[in-house]
Amino acid sequence: MKITLTGSLGHISKPLAQTLIAAGHDITIISHSDERAADIVALGATPAIGSIADGAFLTQAFTGADAVYLMITAANNDADVFAAGRQQAETYANAVKAAGVKQVVNLSSVGANLGPEVGALHIYNIIESVLTHELPNVNLTFLRPTAMFYNLFSNLTTLKQDHAIYTNSSLTKPNSWVAPADIVPVAASALTSPAAGITSQYVASDEKSYTEVAAYLSHALGFDVKLVQISDDTMEQNLRASGAPASFAHQYVKMTAYERDNDFYADYRAHQPVLGPSKLADFVKEFAHVYQK
Repeated sequence: MKITLTGSLGHISKPLAQTLIAAGHDITIISHSDERAADIVALGATPAIGSIADGAFLTQAFTGADAVYLMITAANNDADVFAAGRQQAETYANAVKAAGVKQVVNLSSVGANLGPEVGALHIYNIIESVLTHELPNVNLTFLRPTAMFYNLFSNLTTLKQDHAIYTNSSLTKPNSWVAPADIVPVAASALTSPAAGITSQYVASDEKSYTEVAAYLSHALGFDVKLVQISDDTMEQNLRASGAPASFAHQYVKMTAYERDNDFYADYRAHQPVLGPSKLADFVKEFAHVYQK
């Protein structure tokens, strides 16, 4: 199969490309950076260098593909992330239609079934809605991974300074976590053995509360990790002080507050995925290695 991937050589796209190439597929990888071209060629893929905001470029990159993998990169300024997500989804949809692609896999997220009440994650509801409306004749698979293990790296600074994790999240509610390595085989299967019509699939690796996360980290790091629950206002102030754009900080805190105060995982449980083999106990070893560096 000919498959085009967005996401350059990121946490998921690179190992996904490697998996598909090893299986004999013809892979094109979209990247905005000329500097990535040589690395893409070294993988055995074809680079397509350009902007995912450029509809004509995307149409060219998608033309001839049997399937495409779409993801949205995070906003890096204080723009309206929801408007940006809608615009990117529309650009993707127009390029898919113009190129005649019949199989699309979109990296969405847990929480995509919810509305504005879920804060930052609402962008995925918007994207799913646009693609569903614009691509009715395409086999469209939405992958909904849960929280990434690597998000815990955002706590490196406070762990070094205070041996502490500060969060406005619940300390005792189980959260679902996922490793990129466990997303890759699910994405590869969706691209190469598509389900008919419009489907969604949760992807997860482990289910642990922040209290359990702190215990695992304490063991791996060799000191007692303090877990400190802070107010929503303090969390937002901390994010802004660390350089996060104001609108993102507000929507992020709205997201974590919703998870804390509501049954955020109801739809996830109703469509409970088989947990992947990667576990928190494995990830904390990697975390400890990064911490020591």
